Amino acid sequence: MQQLSDPMAAIMDKLKAKSQAFSETTVAIEEPEYNCPRCKDTGSYLVRKKNGYFIRGVEVEQDYYVECECSKMLKTNRLIKSSAITEEFQKMSFKNFSTDGVHPKVIEMKSKANQYYTAFDEVRGFRQNSIMLIGQPGCGKTHLLTAISNYLIHAKQVPVLYFPYKDGMNNLAANNFERKNEIMDRMKEIDVLFIDDLFKPIGGKVDVKAWQAESIFEVVNYRYLNNKPLLISSELSLDDMLYIDEALTSRLFEMAQDFTVTIPKDMKVNYRLRKVFENR
Repeated sequence: MQQLSDPMAAIMDKLKAKSQAFSETTVAIEEPEYNCPRCKDTGSYLVRKKNGYFIRGVEVEQDYYVECECSKMLKTNRLIKSSAITEEFQKMSFKNFSTDGVHPKVIEMKSKANQYYTAFDEVRGFRQNSIMLIGQPGCGKTHLLTAISNYLIHAKQVPVLYFPYKDGMNNLAANNFERKNEIMDRMKEIDVLFIDDLFKPIGGKVDVKAWQAESIFEVVNYRYLNNKPLLISSELSLDDMLYIDEALTSRLFEMAQDFTVTIPKDMKVNYRLRKVFENR
């Protein structure tokens, strides 16, 4: 019996040694590191809430998936990147738009911009769903419309596309119109389109080429027919715009008739020139 037990003991010792060596060389499995520990990078997490139903006088609880803040942040960052709003313009808000000592029409313009943003969810699906700020250069039209754009992206996660008229048209021409259809399709389909400085005068003269007017009309008409909001700024008056393209301008006015402000032409309203007039 002793002879039989010795080989068995030797075998057991070898097995123990192998087991110990394996455990020493095996790397422990660790919990993966997540960018967001709350949702574990899935974009949502479960919360338990009461659902309003009662059984024997006790309100029933139910698990619901809630979108995680990290998911909202990623979506917002994507919207900002695709909006073409510059880093400097991303700083523009209603709060940093000063109305100290400005023309009453500028105060009205800021108030109208606030009203439009507040009413956006209610009007966005209807024909009268747009805003148009026109007239005197340098009075803050771009600032206020950019502020609306920033709030729509950050607070409501609404996709916005910024299209500066002069640079945008130059970009189309510089590329020999190769990407024209692609760009225009995006301008048509984006939830909110911001056209800045529409028909911008150059050297005090308005020079709108036929292809430019046709391109903008095609975009505006599509959005007009499909109730898609527009944010429009222009240095021109309504009469000037009607002279350039009556069909386009009449559509813009119908879409923005509840939220249109015209700033009278007066260089004293131009905040860039304010110091010039202060020193006189």
